[in-house]
Amino acid sequence: MNEIEINNILSKGANLLDITPSMFDEATSHYKAVGEFLGNHGIDADISPCGSILTGTVVRPYSENEDAYFDIDVLMNRPGFDSANNTPGEVRDPVDETLLKSDRYGNMAKEYDECITVEYVANGIEGGFRLDLNTCIDDKTCKTRQEYADSSVSMAWKNPERWHGSNPRGLCQWFIDKNERFAAVERAQRKARILKENRSLYASIEDVPDSLDRSEMQRAVQVLKRSRDEFYHRCGKSEKAPASCVVTVIIGKVSDHLPNNTKAIEFLESFIQCARSLAAARSLPNPVYDEDLLQEWDDESFALLTLWAEEIDRSLGNLRCGARAKGGAAAEAIFGSKIGKRAMPVTAAAVVPSVVTPLKPWSM
Repeated sequence: MNEIEINNILSKGANLLDITPSMFDEATSHYKAVGEFLGNHGIDADISPCGSILTGTVVRPYSENEDAYFDIDVLMNRPGFDSANNTPGEVRDPVDETLLKSDRYGNMAKEYDECITVEYVANGIEGGFRLDLNTCIDDKTCKTRQEYADSSVSMAWKNPERWHGSNPRGLCQWFIDKNERFAAVERAQRKARILKENRSLYASIEDVPDSLDRSEMQRAVQVLKRSRDEFYHRCGKSEKAPASCVVTVIIGKVSDHLPNNTKAIEFLESFIQCARSLAAARSLPNPVYDEDLLQEWDDESFALLTLWAEEIDRSLGNLRCGARAKGGAAAEAIFGSKIGKRAMPVTAAAVVPSVVTPLKPWSM
């Protein structure tokens, strides 16, 4: 296959895993409703999305069940509190208790150490989604990259009760800023396709939100996130999989050296090179916060990252070789059996083997 055909397969697979415009609108209305509900119960909290729904890199979480729920990260920033004078419990407990004890959210909410979740059942067509509600306060102590420092927060965590510094919205904005020059390429054409497929939601191209448009850079992140989930699951090492922020930062960093018209496949090739170098560098600074994103990694984590990069490289090579069977197996290695088959052209899918032979990093 040529580069255009391969890129079409990657883009189609990512699109099949993406959140739909109707689900995006539904998720937006639901997290806004949570904010209104808390406000009506005397709890002041500024609700805003972060993570993949903000960066435009959402993928359906890996699961044997094709109806796995989308995870939507939301910040609930509580004004008027600070870590010097308030405990995490003082900030978070009223939020959790109000949701857990309410008739409206009680049966949908579940409390975790890092956040409280509200789960919306699948609608039978597109699947369901889960809001991860992270209670936080402003944190003005971060000095990394002043243009993003103002969005730093302290998360209210439990068991043990503690403040956890972070800057998720700053990282999202950093990625969005990096992505803009790639997103500008053929944006109107992509939005026209979204409009054509969603006439019931939008009346014109201007009505299609930028948050639903996907650049080649964003598609690359989506492909990598699913490839990661597939690879580490087959290895039985899902707990060692790199966090999505690691994938996002790597792609953001390699983008500095790529032209505006770079395709998803070229982002993957740059990711492979960077992943190999990280095995030696063993450090990946957070561009918007004072931390090393790989600080907790051990030798096995770096070895697995290298093996994952090698599998991506091998899969791209198999797609290039022209043999339909090899190409089909490569698509399944990246996306999984169901999505891999659907991503391939019809003539190729007919000869795709049903079993993907995984690498065996546990024997290293």
